[in-house]
Amino acid sequence: MIGLKTVKLALVGAMAMALSACASGPRVYTDADPATDFGQFRTFAFVEGAGKDAETRYQTLSGQRIEDAINLAMVSRGYQLDIHTPDLLINFHLKTQEKTRSSPPVYVGGYYGYRSGMYVGWPGYVEPGYVDSYTEGTLTIDLVNRQTEQMVWEGTAVSRVTSAVREAPNETVRAAVASIFAKYPYVAGNPVPQPLLQQ
Repeated sequence: MIGLKTVKLALVGAMAMALSACASGPRVYTDADPATDFGQFRTFAFVEGAGKDAETRYQTLSGQRIEDAINLAMVSRGYQLDIHTPDLLINFHLKTQEKTRSSPPVYVGGYYGYRSGMYVGWPGYVEPGYVDSYTEGTLTIDLVNRQTEQMVWEGTAVSRVTSAVREAPNETVRAAVASIFAKYPYVAGNPVPQPLLQQ
Protein backbone atom coordinates (compact mmCIF):
# COMPACT_ATOMS: atom_id res chain seq x y z
CA MET A 1 0.00 0.00 0.00
CA ILE A 2 1.33 3.42 -0.95
CA GLY A 3 1.24 5.79 2.01
CA LEU A 4 0.78 9.54 1.96
CA LYS A 5 4.31 10.02 3.27
CA THR A 6 5.69 8.06 0.30
CA VAL A 7 3.68 10.14 -2.17
CA LYS A 8 4.83 13.37 -0.56
CA LEU A 9 8.47 12.27 -0.64
CA ALA A 10 8.09 11.37 -4.32
CA LEU A 11 6.74 14.83 -5.11
CA VAL A 12 9.57 16.52 -3.22
CA GLY A 13 12.11 14.30 -5.00
CA ALA A 14 10.66 15.15 -8.41
CA MET A 15 10.84 18.86 -7.62
CA ALA A 16 14.47 18.53 -6.49
CA MET A 17 15.37 16.69 -9.68
CA ALA A 18 13.77 19.42 -11.80
CA LEU A 19 15.67 22.15 -9.98
CA SER A 20 18.97 20.29 -10.22
CA ALA A 21 18.45 19.80 -13.96
CA CYS A 22 18.04 23.57 -14.39
CA ALA A 23 21.23 24.15 -12.43
CA SER A 24 23.32 21.60 -14.35
CA GLY A 25 24.45 24.11 -16.96
CA PRO A 26 23.40 27.13 -19.01
CA ARG A 27 20.69 26.97 -21.62
CA VAL A 28 22.33 27.73 -24.97
CA TYR A 29 20.63 29.12 -28.06
CA THR A 30 22.26 29.75 -31.43
CA ASP A 31 21.25 31.14 -34.80
CA ALA A 32 23.12 31.45 -38.09
CA ASP A 33 22.64 33.06 -41.49
CA PRO A 34 22.07 30.07 -43.82
CA ALA A 35 23.35 32.04 -46.83
CA THR A 36 26.77 32.76 -45.32
CA ASP A 37 29.88 30.96 -46.56
CA PHE A 38 31.82 30.51 -43.33
CA GLY A 39 34.84 29.30 -45.28
CA GLN A 40 35.69 32.91 -46.15
CA PHE A 41 36.48 33.78 -42.54
CA ARG A 42 40.01 33.32 -41.23
CA THR A 43 40.65 36.30 -38.97
CA PHE A 44 38.76 38.17 -36.28
CA ALA A 45 38.81 41.20 -33.99
CA PHE A 46 36.51 42.68 -31.38
CA VAL A 47 34.25 45.61 -32.15
CA GLU A 48 35.14 48.88 -30.48
CA GLY A 49 33.28 49.07 -27.19
CA ALA A 50 32.78 45.33 -26.75
CA GLY A 51 32.54 44.51 -23.06
CA LYS A 52 32.71 48.13 -21.96
CA ASP A 53 30.44 49.80 -19.45
CA ALA A 54 27.86 51.95 -21.26
CA GLU A 55 28.31 54.92 -18.92
CA THR A 56 32.00 54.97 -18.04
CA ARG A 57 33.22 53.50 -21.35
CA TYR A 58 35.87 51.33 -19.75
CA GLN A 59 35.99 47.56 -19.93
CA THR A 60 34.83 45.77 -16.82
CA LEU A 61 36.64 42.80 -15.32
CA SER A 62 33.83 40.55 -16.57
CA GLY A 63 34.24 42.04 -20.04
CA GLN A 64 37.96 41.32 -20.07
CA ARG A 65 37.36 37.75 -18.91
CA ILE A 66 34.78 37.21 -21.65
CA GLU A 67 37.07 38.67 -24.31
CA ASP A 68 39.94 36.43 -23.22
CA ALA A 69 37.69 33.35 -23.29
CA ILE A 70 36.31 34.22 -26.74
CA ASN A 71 39.82 34.82 -28.05
CA LEU A 72 40.84 31.36 -26.80
CA ALA A 73 37.78 29.74 -28.40
CA MET A 74 38.42 31.39 -31.78
CA VAL A 75 42.15 30.59 -31.83
CA SER A 76 41.39 26.96 -30.96
CA ARG A 77 39.33 26.86 -34.16
CA GLY A 78 42.17 28.17 -36.31
CA TYR A 79 41.16 31.84 -36.47
CA GLN A 80 43.82 34.51 -36.08
CA LEU A 81 43.45 37.84 -34.32
CA ASP A 82 43.82 40.73 -36.79
CA ILE A 83 42.92 44.15 -35.44
CA HIS A 84 43.48 45.87 -38.81
CA THR A 85 41.51 43.96 -41.45
CA PRO A 86 39.61 41.15 -39.74
CA ASP A 87 37.11 38.99 -41.60
CA LEU A 88 34.89 38.70 -38.53
CA LEU A 89 34.03 41.28 -35.91
CA ILE A 90 32.97 39.98 -32.52
CA ASN A 91 30.64 41.73 -30.13
CA PHE A 92 29.30 40.47 -26.81
CA HIS A 93 26.90 41.60 -24.15
CA LEU A 94 26.40 40.43 -20.56
CA LYS A 95 23.33 41.33 -18.54
CA THR A 96 21.66 40.18 -15.34
CA GLN A 97 17.97 40.32 -14.47
CA GLU A 98 15.99 39.61 -11.33
CA LYS A 99 13.41 36.85 -11.88
CA THR A 100 10.62 35.25 -9.89
CA ARG A 101 9.16 31.81 -10.48
CA SER A 102 6.12 30.53 -8.63
CA SER A 103 3.97 27.41 -8.40
CA PRO A 104 0.39 27.29 -7.06
CA PRO A 105 -0.61 24.87 -4.28
CA VAL A 106 -1.33 21.32 -5.51
CA TYR A 107 -4.15 19.18 -4.10
CA VAL A 108 -3.22 15.53 -3.63
CA GLY A 109 -6.35 13.36 -3.60
CA GLY A 110 -7.33 10.64 -1.18
CA TYR A 111 -6.94 7.60 -3.48
CA TYR A 112 -10.48 6.34 -3.01
CA GLY A 113 -10.49 4.72 -6.45
CA TYR A 114 -8.26 1.75 -5.77
CA ARG A 115 -9.69 1.20 -2.27
CA SER A 116 -13.14 0.52 -3.82
CA GLY A 117 -14.95 1.04 -0.55
CA MET A 118 -12.87 -1.54 1.32
CA TYR A 119 -11.96 1.02 3.94
CA VAL A 120 -11.96 4.76 4.56
CA GLY A 121 -8.89 6.59 3.32
CA TRP A 122 -7.42 9.94 4.15
CA PRO A 123 -9.23 12.83 2.49
CA GLY A 124 -6.03 14.13 0.91
CA TYR A 125 -3.87 17.16 1.56
CA VAL A 126 -2.56 20.30 -0.12
CA GLU A 127 1.07 20.46 -1.23
CA PRO A 128 2.03 24.12 -0.61
CA GLY A 129 3.14 26.27 -3.52
CA TYR A 130 6.39 28.19 -3.63
CA VAL A 131 7.89 31.45 -4.84
CA ASP A 132 11.46 31.34 -6.10
CA SER A 133 13.34 34.62 -6.57
CA TYR A 134 16.71 34.50 -8.32
CA THR A 135 19.14 36.37 -10.57
CA GLU A 136 19.46 35.26 -14.20
CA GLY A 137 22.53 36.03 -16.28
CA THR A 138 22.53 36.20 -20.09
CA LEU A 139 25.67 36.25 -22.24
CA THR A 140 25.25 36.90 -25.97
CA ILE A 141 28.05 36.68 -28.54
CA ASP A 142 27.66 38.04 -32.08
CA LEU A 143 29.86 37.27 -35.09
CA VAL A 144 29.64 39.94 -37.79
CA ASN A 145 30.91 39.89 -41.37
CA ARG A 146 33.07 43.02 -41.48
CA GLN A 147 32.72 43.42 -45.25
CA THR A 148 28.91 43.41 -45.29
CA GLU A 149 28.35 44.60 -41.70
CA GLN A 150 25.81 41.80 -41.28
CA MET A 151 25.61 39.44 -38.33
CA VAL A 152 26.25 35.86 -39.46
CA TRP A 153 26.08 33.92 -36.20
CA GLU A 154 24.78 34.47 -32.69
CA GLY A 155 25.08 32.41 -29.53
CA THR A 156 23.42 33.01 -26.17
CA ALA A 157 23.87 31.31 -22.81
CA VAL A 158 21.32 31.79 -20.02
CA SER A 159 21.87 30.60 -16.46
CA ARG A 160 21.19 31.38 -12.82
CA VAL A 161 23.71 33.57 -11.01
CA THR A 162 24.27 31.71 -7.76
CA SER A 163 26.67 32.42 -4.89
CA ALA A 164 28.98 29.74 -6.33
CA VAL A 165 28.98 31.59 -9.66
CA ARG A 166 29.86 34.90 -7.99
CA GLU A 167 32.70 33.28 -6.04
CA ALA A 168 34.34 31.78 -9.15
CA PRO A 169 34.04 34.42 -11.93
CA ASN A 170 36.93 33.12 -14.04
CA GLU A 171 35.63 29.55 -14.18
CA THR A 172 32.07 30.76 -14.72
CA VAL A 173 32.97 32.96 -17.69
CA ARG A 174 35.10 30.27 -19.31
CA ALA A 175 32.31 27.73 -18.91
CA ALA A 176 29.68 30.09 -20.34
CA VAL A 177 31.77 31.02 -23.38
CA ALA A 178 32.75 27.38 -23.93
CA SER A 179 29.11 26.31 -23.80
CA ILE A 180 28.27 28.82 -26.54
CA PHE A 181 31.17 27.92 -28.82
CA ALA A 182 30.46 24.23 -28.31
CA LYS A 183 27.51 24.96 -30.62
CA TYR A 184 29.65 26.80 -33.23
CA PRO A 185 30.38 24.18 -35.91
CA TYR A 186 33.01 25.95 -38.07
CA VAL A 187 36.79 26.23 -38.18
CA ALA A 188 38.79 28.89 -40.00
CA GLY A 189 38.74 28.69 -43.78
CA ASN A 190 36.40 25.68 -43.97
CA PRO A 191 32.80 26.12 -45.20
CA VAL A 192 31.77 22.64 -44.07
CA PRO A 193 30.29 22.36 -40.55
CA GLN A 194 32.43 20.19 -38.30
CA PRO A 195 31.37 17.90 -35.45
CA LEU A 196 30.62 20.09 -32.46
CA LEU A 197 33.81 20.68 -30.52
CA GLN A 198 34.19 20.06 -26.79
CA GLN A 199 36.06 22.71 -24.82
